[in-house]
Amino acid sequence: MLTMKLVAISQLDFPLWARFRSEIYPLLSEEFNTTEMSSILRNDLWHCWFIENDDGERIGLVELSLRNIVDGCLSSPVPYIEGLYLIETQRGRGSGARVIEMIKQWCYKYGYTELATDAELTNVRAQQFYEKIGFEEVDRVVEYRFDMKEYKP
Repeated sequence: MLTMKLVAISQLDFPLWARFRSEIYPLLSEEFNTTEMSSILRNDLWHCWFIENDDGERIGLVELSLRNIVDGCLSSPVPYIEGLYLIETQRGRGSGARVIEMIKQWCYKYGYTELATDAELTNVRAQQFYEKIGFEEVDRVVEYRFDMKEYKP
């Protein structure tokens, strides 16, 4: 079994970061991703890492934010896994559980008492993964938005 570590992402890593993000968020434009990645790197409430194996290969990505309010959580801020990606060859082999363990250790080190995430209602595979490794489902919602650019009073 290969060991893994979390390696902080920098501006120089944008090409690979963008490629991994396109797998997590396929509907987002390249322009949006680039703007968001720049914003994330300047924000102290975000922590983004590549998942690197002991051969130095970057096999995945973790994007974690510190949210003030998270449904089902009582503490604040709450580390929130916004995005977790592993290349196809690493899936179903325990790598995801090992990554979550590294994130839990990071949370523990910094004194956080809860860790949260979400999965799309249609992403049953992710739901099963999180439940298998000890996360509990706390809510299901349907989210709505209104585009104010179209609003004319």
